[in-house]
Amino acid sequence: MAHDVVVLGASVAGLTVARRLAAEGYDVLVLDPNQEFRSAAIGHGVAAVGHASTVATMTIAYGVAGALEHARRNLAAMAEIRQIHPGLTTMTLRDSSLPGGDERETREVAELFRTAGAEAQVDRWPGGAALVTQALCVDVDEYARLLRAAAVAAGAQVVHEVTVTHLTRREGITRIGFRNNLAWVRDAGDVGGVAVIDTLGVSPWGRAARIGPAQWVPVLRCIPARPRTEVSLHATGPAWMIRPVGEAALVVGQKVSLSSIDAATAGLAEWARSELGASALETGRMAIDPSDHGRPVVGASAIPGGFYARGNGRGELMNGTASGYYLAGLLLGDSPANALPRFSRMRAYGSRLLRQRGAEG
Repeated sequence: MAHDVVVLGASVAGLTVARRLAAEGYDVLVLDPNQEFRSAAIGHGVAAVGHASTVATMTIAYGVAGALEHARRNLAAMAEIRQIHPGLTTMTLRDSSLPGGDERETREVAELFRTAGAEAQVDRWPGGAALVTQALCVDVDEYARLLRAAAVAAGAQVVHEVTVTHLTRREGITRIGFRNNLAWVRDAGDVGGVAVIDTLGVSPWGRAARIGPAQWVPVLRCIPARPRTEVSLHATGPAWMIRPVGEAALVVGQKVSLSSIDAATAGLAEWARSELGASALETGRMAIDPSDHGRPVVGASAIPGGFYARGNGRGELMNGTASGYYLAGLLLGDSPANALPRFSRMRAYGSRLLRQRGAEG
């Protein structure tokens, strides 16, 4: 019998949607090409209602309603993150990501956040205006472990180190062929799903959702001369985000192309030594799956039964959770055109009923 939902990728988005659907009684299988936790343990580990520059850009592109929905999705996702990781850290987020620090525009973003249900204020400083909100901060490795455990506890089956080889849609079911990544395991697998959610970009609908080529950001961990107490975002300079991690700090640079990443990494390290008095530097890089005017790319495909979530690598905690939460809503019936079919809903109801009786017994 075909699964109700097959999720491609044990990413933050994939595990989030798997957990929510499995908790409702649906039969969910997750296929992932990496070792446990690897696909979800990425990004800077900071979640917030939004970034000033992103929301300002989205307001221009989609209007206030589109930006407001984005903020509300993020707030719902933040509640989801708190549920998965009650012991996370909450910090002040000082957001100076709007170019020029325009005070009027910053106040408009703050008002939009308050309308969505978040607390937000504007601080003036010599360089302009900063938007002040709250951020959730997690260790990405720990969150990946907690999220996978929550998905499995809800009833999802998660299989790692398998690569999808082909997909075929026939009579309302998508057949997914896959193989084990171990060279000496020759057996191929084949499963079916009423709905298939692609968070890896390996399906026709997932590939079509790509907005553009990947971008890159330099990252470094360091020990600043003075400990940081807030998460900060910056519009200019080599650093885009500075996040405290105990006595250390994670510094995330601005977006660059692959050809510029080495120079950007060196420039970020030089800046950290000069501006932060940083020592014990460890440098690296992260890839970014381009977003749609700041929104993660997520939705239902024109191909029946196909859904996709394309994240944003550095912000995977926020974007992945919001995308997974949104997709679960689509499949659970928030959008009737995309809801799982009646027989899946009836089977899920029966599963929930049996689970409830088992808990009572």
